[in-house]
Amino acid sequence: MDNPLMNAEKLTDRLAEYTTGNLCNAHVAVQAMHSRIAPLFKGARLAGPARTVKIIAGQNAAIHRAVYLAKSGEVLVVDAGGSTYYGPFGDILARACMARGIKGLIIDGTVRDSAEITELHFPVFCTGRNPAVTAKTEAGEVNIEIRCGDVRVEPGDFVVGDADGIVVIPHRLARDVAEKARAVVAKEENILRQLEAGKTTYEIFTLSGLYNQREK
Repeated sequence: MDNPLMNAEKLTDRLAEYTTGNLCNAHVAVQAMHSRIAPLFKGARLAGPARTVKIIAGQNAAIHRAVYLAKSGEVLVVDAGGSTYYGPFGDILARACMARGIKGLIIDGTVRDSAEITELHFPVFCTGRNPAVTAKTEAGEVNIEIRCGDVRVEPGDFVVGDADGIVVIPHRLARDVAEKARAVVAKEENILRQLEAGKTTYEIFTLSGLYNQREK
């Protein structure tokens, strides 16, 4: 019988081979989060199944619970309602995540202790920085369907982040996306060979028909 954790790890490794652009090209079901969610520091990359969290502005108890519940290899994906007035995640939580084998954080909101997190090289994708303190008086929710960066994320969906942003891959389609991404890369390599041989992108993508039709 297949080990689901091993399968998730293998799928993560395969998906991490590709850029977010390649993955978007691979399948229409792959969704890109809004560009307001960006890497906290240059070179940040992450990939893995989502451990989803929903908090209200000024609270972070649910993030602590998610770290407690998370499995090694997962990525925290937090719906913070887009709040930019608090810092519900900082260096202590980053260290706690690293101790648990969590691969990164995606939050539709701001974080604190950005310099320390950068030194730790713990991948964080967020909307910005805010040092304001948060409370732990509201439970929030963990392991539910959320919206983050205007995209629906279910527990276990795969997320991949790089310099261009974050993409969400429905967990049922992850294998198919990985296979099709390989074909996308092969197609792009063929295009590059044609460019090196002297062709233009106008010719490669056969755009003349589009303009000839307009000129009739």
